[in-house]
Amino acid sequence: MKILKDTLLFGLFASYADGVRNGAEKLSAAYDDFAMLLATLPTDGTNICAQLRRLFYTKIELKGIQDTVSMNETERYVLFDVYISKTLALLDAEEQMMKEMLRHGGTAATELKEEAICRNGKKGSVTLTWNGTDSDLIELVAALMAAGAVTSAEGRKLTVADVVRVFEEMFHLKINALYTKRGKVFDRCTDTTPFIDSLRVSYNRMLDKRLA
Repeated sequence: MKILKDTLLFGLFASYADGVRNGAEKLSAAYDDFAMLLATLPTDGTNICAQLRRLFYTKIELKGIQDTVSMNETERYVLFDVYISKTLALLDAEEQMMKEMLRHGGTAATELKEEAICRNGKKGSVTLTWNGTDSDLIELVAALMAAGAVTSAEGRKLTVADVVRVFEEMFHLKINALYTKRGKVFDRCTDTTPFIDSLRVSYNRMLDKRLA
């Protein structure tokens, strides 16, 4: 990330911000070397997010130097100011080229899109629907909680209603009269876990088919 900052050009700029006014004769060559380094940094086949992050980091550092210099109007050196402005313009141009790459596709652009999708939690996402009954879902949630398979990340004590609400969001549904239905599920006298029993049967049938 610091590769662009750790150059002779940035060293000259940093010295200038610190009040050192010599080294102006090195600016032209240092600028050319910086531009060449920027042009040869890998893009295709690498993570373009890292490249953009490097550019943003470098621009922030350079603007910080520019602001520091601007506060000391009495010790300005025009040539340094010109090259700072040119370097910022160069970084802006590189940023725009990367954005064009993103718009037109390509290996790096694809990787950026995939990374953005991963950050947003949408990679390979599908919309789920619940095909069982409301009672089936309540029974499943209660069983998961009883087994300790579902807990709160915040350490809060959960109720069945809390977890059911999460499942409602997941499956895009709404269980009306939740507490009434929950009571009916818990008050079963004989067949207490019909849905879980059916899951066991379905799962074992699937295993038999795979092993056949």
